Amino acid sequence: MNSPSPASISVFPGRARASRAVSGASPETSSETHYAKRRLPHFQRPWSKYAVAFSTHKRNKLTPSERDIVLRSALRSQERGQCELYVACVMPDHVHLLFEPQIKGDDDGMTVFWSLSEILHGIKSSTAHRINKARGKTGPVWEKESFDRLIRSETDLQEKFASISRNPWDSNVAEQNEDYPWLWTHEISSAGAPKTARRGAYAPRTE
Repeated sequence: MNSPSPASISVFPGRARASRAVSGASPETSSETHYAKRRLPHFQRPWSKYAVAFSTHKRNKLTPSERDIVLRSALRSQERGQCELYVACVMPDHVHLLFEPQIKGDDDGMTVFWSLSEILHGIKSSTAHRINKARGKTGPVWEKESFDRLIRSETDLQEKFASISRNPWDSNVAEQNEDYPWLWTHEISSAGAPKTARRGAYAPRTE
């Protein structure tokens, strides 16, 4: 099967790179959809993009240094080739990610992709270990369930990218003229570590 041609995302605020466009077909009707049942239904199909959110246990607040740990872990998942990350935003009590799982390998001639559960388990387990170690505590750091949504079109992708990019300011976690260091996109930072990301990442809504 031929993959769709590459496409770029140009949105205000920010911009992210998309290696493949997503068709608007419903995942429930796609023959390539993979369904994994946990406490919520999860649909997966090759070369699709997903918006994912997960919360801290009982909405406990992450300190700035703990948010650094989470953002670095999300970036490492991209560095290891597990996913193409478009935007990551670590809020005080939850995390937003927008990414595309990448090829993991080949199994009897079938291309195998990294699953959402594998990618998220890697991020959540490694960060929980580091955060607990820094706190000198044990116990859950994250809620078990994560919420993911298949991105169904280029417009959907642009809108979700913009929504995540605005989240610190729309949620009043950051002041309108304040930097938010725990927001990452390709344009904002190429360093693979937390960096002040306010400039160019947010613009007030005009509606």
